[in-house]
Amino acid sequence: MGKFRVAQVGSGFISGVHNRALAAIPDVEVVAHCDIDAKLGKRFCKQHKIPDFYTDFGEMIKRPDIEMVTLGVPNYLHAQYTLAAAKAGKHVVCEKPLALTLADADKMIAACKKAGVVLGYAEELCYAPKFVHAKDLVDKGAIGEPFFVKQAEKHGGPYSPWFWQEDLAGGGILMDMGCHSIEFCRWMLGKPKVKSVYAQIDLYVHKKVTKQDDHVLMIIEFQTGQTALVESSWTLQGGMISVAEVHGPQGVVHANLLQDGMGLKVYSEKGYAPERKETRGWHCPDWEWAFNNGYPGEMRDFVDCARNGGTPVETGEDGRVVLEIMIAGYLSAAQGRKIEFPFKPPRGFKTPVQIWIDANKKKK
Repeated sequence: MGKFRVAQVGSGFISGVHNRALAAIPDVEVVAHCDIDAKLGKRFCKQHKIPDFYTDFGEMIKRPDIEMVTLGVPNYLHAQYTLAAAKAGKHVVCEKPLALTLADADKMIAACKKAGVVLGYAEELCYAPKFVHAKDLVDKGAIGEPFFVKQAEKHGGPYSPWFWQEDLAGGGILMDMGCHSIEFCRWMLGKPKVKSVYAQIDLYVHKKVTKQDDHVLMIIEFQTGQTALVESSWTLQGGMISVAEVHGPQGVVHANLLQDGMGLKVYSEKGYAPERKETRGWHCPDWEWAFNNGYPGEMRDFVDCARNGGTPVETGEDGRVVLEIMIAGYLSAAQGRKIEFPFKPPRGFKTPVQIWIDANKKKK
């Protein structure tokens, strides 16, 4: 079929991960890259051997040879770039969260449907080999019909400064990592419809740099009678944790994605990577990090659907459901009560976290 050509937007950490994932797929080539910061973008191109660089996204997507665009930009730009890419007839891979408002999410989904292009929601946990195997065991009936699932995603804080800013990110830990846990739970249970959401949200550790949330506990009830428990945090020191449990009447599945689950454990008094404090003492080193976290499988699914038709495991519609759950979570924490579905989000908010921040101001 020839090379499938991809363009990337944004030069941060996640774009590098996407690039390495795409490089693992035969007959896929990243041919162009865009960033408004020319110095940063050109350095990214040199590092990843991308031939063409642009500072103008609109100019880049005029190219007829580009078939898909991956968006690794701050959250507030997801809708704008997706709409432009769809209008140009390009398939889109959009990082989480899908958008900052349900209205924007609806526009993105509609635009991609009208253009006949794939809108892939980049939720890598649903492609992580260990989690995929866990789901396969559950689907085969190993533990009976699952009634409860919990997932936790925790580390010490985001890797890029814009995550701290409400207008750019739209929310704190819930919008950064809570979306992973939410979609993992939906996916593991077969994506049932939501009945209610209850959340406890707070800011404990990072008060000097943000007004957004850094710790979240959420309970999601589904119309099937199944329940999910989500824990997400920017307060963990010493690395990152991504763990899950699925309970059924005939057993339980435990899955540890990163820590002991990678099978390596090291004790080093000085730290084997001095610039990373978490490598001192006991530490679980990463290996084949992108593979273990599901990124090549994620990109392979999106590329296959773009080339051959079909629906990816994670779609724009899935991203919209996750966004609705997160908005309900902020509303729940703001009002101190369970939010029943369907519900109407408050009017006038520009970012989901604004619902919670404004409520806190009124309490003081």
